[in-house]
Amino acid sequence: MAKAGIVYVGTDNGLVTYSDPGATGQWRRVGHALEGREVRAIIAADSPDEHGSLVVIVGLSSGDALISNDGGQSWGAASSAEADTLSALRASTRPRIATSQGVAQWMGAHPPAPGANALAMLAGKQETLLAAIADGTTLVRSENNGATWQQSTFSRPLQGAITVLAPSSYHMDICWAGSDAGQILRSDDRGCTWGEIARVPDAIRALAVLRLI
Repeated sequence: MAKAGIVYVGTDNGLVTYSDPGATGQWRRVGHALEGREVRAIIAADSPDEHGSLVVIVGLSSGDALISNDGGQSWGAASSAEADTLSALRASTRPRIATSQGVAQWMGAHPPAPGANALAMLAGKQETLLAAIADGTTLVRSENNGATWQQSTFSRPLQGAITVLAPSSYHMDICWAGSDAGQILRSDDRGCTWGEIARVPDAIRALAVLRLI
């Protein structure tokens, strides 16, 4: 059965949604919600709940947390527990690292890449660390927990700076990234090379990517 892909893009001007029905590789913009609100964090379910609803939670720059039970078509206030989860991540003094299970706090004594704008960990037999360094203008990867790094390459020039990394929950080799110039990027080879999937007119601050059966 073909799978549908959905990308939720949190920007300085709301939440933009892209879809790829049938996994054709042709991502199309299908929605724009929360216009005028700055979306700083996104939590999205990997699959619809028992009622067939797709749950999406966003954290705004104002500190508010909103929830949608219909994939982003309508919004209401999130519960205090959901809001606290988002607030705890934003308030932490430890670096945040994106994983296939969501965003967590880096628990090492020192950050794996000093000064990194964004960090990600790709699961697998050999874990891969990704980091946006040099004020987000360079992406590097490490397969030895940060002891040595190799620079990633882009099929098109990187615009602006990388602000967010989002490992795929459906394939351990795939990772997504967003820039403050609005580029949506994807790597299919564990961060070695990156291609542009789409572009939005506003700075990207958060990403959540789902593949639904």
